[in-house]
Amino acid sequence: MTRTEVDGVPTLVAPTVGPPRAGLVFRVGQADETLARRGITHLVEHLALHPIGGSAYHHNGNTGLTTTTFYAQGEPDDLVDFFTRLCGSLAALDTGRLAMERDVLRTEEHGRGSGPTRDLPLWRYGSRGYGLVSYPEWGLHALTADDLLAWVAAHFTRENAVLWVAGDGVPAGLRLDLPSGHRQPVPAPTSALPATPAFFAGGPSTATDTVVPESAAAIVYAHLLQRRLYKALRLDTGLSYTTAVEYAERGDGNAVIAAYVDALDEKQDAVLGGVIDVLAALRAAPAQPADLAVAVSGAVRDAGGVDAAAGLLPTQSFRLLTGRPLGDVDTEVAALGEVTAEAAHAVAQEAHKAALLMAPPRGAAWAGYAPAPTTSETRIRGRDHARTSGDGPHLHVGDDGVSVVGTDDEAATVRYAECTVMLAHPDGRRVLIGHDGMVVVADPAVYAALNVEAIDRRVPPEVVVRMPGQPSASPAPGSVAAARRWLSRRRLGPGWLRLAALGLLTAVVGGAALTYTIGMIVGFADARVIGLIGGWLIAGWFGRSFLRAWSARRGESSA
Repeated sequence: MTRTEVDGVPTLVAPTVGPPRAGLVFRVGQADETLARRGITHLVEHLALHPIGGSAYHHNGNTGLTTTTFYAQGEPDDLVDFFTRLCGSLAALDTGRLAMERDVLRTEEHGRGSGPTRDLPLWRYGSRGYGLVSYPEWGLHALTADDLLAWVAAHFTRENAVLWVAGDGVPAGLRLDLPSGHRQPVPAPTSALPATPAFFAGGPSTATDTVVPESAAAIVYAHLLQRRLYKALRLDTGLSYTTAVEYAERGDGNAVIAAYVDALDEKQDAVLGGVIDVLAALRAAPAQPADLAVAVSGAVRDAGGVDAAAGLLPTQSFRLLTGRPLGDVDTEVAALGEVTAEAAHAVAQEAHKAALLMAPPRGAAWAGYAPAPTTSETRIRGRDHARTSGDGPHLHVGDDGVSVVGTDDEAATVRYAECTVMLAHPDGRRVLIGHDGMVVVADPAVYAALNVEAIDRRVPPEVVVRMPGQPSASPAPGSVAAARRWLSRRRLGPGWLRLAALGLLTAVVGGAALTYTIGMIVGFADARVIGLIGGWLIAGWFGRSFLRAWSARRGESSA
């Protein structure tokens, strides 16, 4: 690897056996956002790439935790074209496509779903910084063109970028016309865990992560963990199909080691016990020489290889952006080869001290893990709102925050000064999320005499996200007139429209036939008139019943 510079942007170059490729990495990512503006970096990435869409060469972008990368693969002229057009696009961001790309991102998120370890950052960090990756991109609903332009000006600058090139060198004519700015430090980690090792009940599968100082020994420990989990839970017992372990540098000198093991519902407790046993064995004694040799060999194989220098470029760029020392393939491989069983054992012990475990409902207190907080230690003293149903927790609204307090006196509290987002729904619901991830839902349809304006006045405006959608409040029970006014403001789905039309037709025809028959039997002079009147009376009764049923259905869904 060699180091050079292109238009003031530090540049790393390494040879490759494949086609030329390059990436422009900016030190900004999801962890730099706020929950109320979650998705802004991803949206900038999409808008910047849109004018380049349809190019013959391969190109794409990626918004990571702390970096955003634009990359392309092709002939040298293709790389020159890509970065010229990219920088031009960043300089004149097409904010006119904001609404369209916002919908594209919402569709992308809807189809992507969440990974098995998605909730771990939330429980470890709360709703800020590195914890934001656990949340949807709610900020897309609130972002303006000015927000995007300010974000680009602060983060997409030459001082906050590194270029890497896998090929014979920087292609002739490649320019990076970026504005001047400042290098952005990585976010300081937050914590929502008063004690570790900790656990939370998260579902049928088991996952864990921990934070350790980045080192060759930590990489080897991750390989040991992967090998032990696979042997114990896949080969020896057949309890699991997938065992996966990932090592990722965080950018502050620490690395996150995350592991995931899947399980059938009826096997979840057995899998949890197996994972805990593997972790305990790794910290109880150093690995045997044969076991260590296999783990070191796997780590060396990942770090080395035919195209290793080019493969290491993204990692080296990240290190350069975050002010950490660079290495090279030979140095990395040599360091891995020197890891001892004792060094890997020390990492195992450190990993346990900071461990967070996602366990099935049984939990992991029996194994010495502390439960992660699910309630708040304090509650707001303010106006008490009971539920309209008469049962369930009460909502307390005060001058400094809101609390939901259960019958067992346990509470979830969000203080206005520590609110990371308030989702304001058109139907009056307010969803407040605190720094620690606690959630309070204030719903006028659920809590009697609740005035959400008292909350709106006290929440900082910069954390408010006005959510789209039609109001979903129910009309007054039993009021057909109210139901009609309410339905006139809403669009029924085609399924309900077809059902209503079919039911109304059936009621008219069936009612007419029934009353006509009765009229003939009784001996009315004009049974056809009686049938017509009867049909419409029954149809009217059906329509009234339909409106009530629809109202009740919407009322249940909104609560």
